[in-house]
Amino acid sequence: MIRKAKNSVDRCRNIQRFQEASAASWGELAVAVHQGIPAKEVEDLAALLGLPFDELCRALGLPLSTIRRKAKNQELLPAVQGERVLGLQRIVGQVQTMVEECGNPTNFDVGVWIGNWLLSPQPALGGGSGMDFLGTVTGEQLLSDLLMRNVSGAYS
Repeated sequence: MIRKAKNSVDRCRNIQRFQEASAASWGELAVAVHQGIPAKEVEDLAALLGLPFDELCRALGLPLSTIRRKAKNQELLPAVQGERVLGLQRIVGQVQTMVEECGNPTNFDVGVWIGNWLLSPQPALGGGSGMDFLGTVTGEQLLSDLLMRNVSGAYS
């Protein structure tokens, strides 16, 4: 079950939170992870990105039934799982900031763009998709770096 954001205001708030996370210090991120990321965030991410909930859980290395139960019961994710969710949120925020700083954000839907980009084969990833790299913090950092190289025009 994919839960859509209630309205565009919720969507904008989530994107703004993700931008704040992408600009946060490592210390601030560590505190957020240790305080706990709500399991519901996975549902919100799936809806924002237009990805099936089960595929996103699989890509993030999250046990589907456990995440559904925790989301239903408004529970927090263990730190290692929350860190991966926060990493993807930071990528979404990073791309939104990049577009605002370097391009034209009018009519740009960061969720749709990231969802499509994650599913598309990337030559810089050996033809693999971004989804293949979401299961680790290192993989998410690789995706973040790849996106930054796109802005600078560096060869990938």
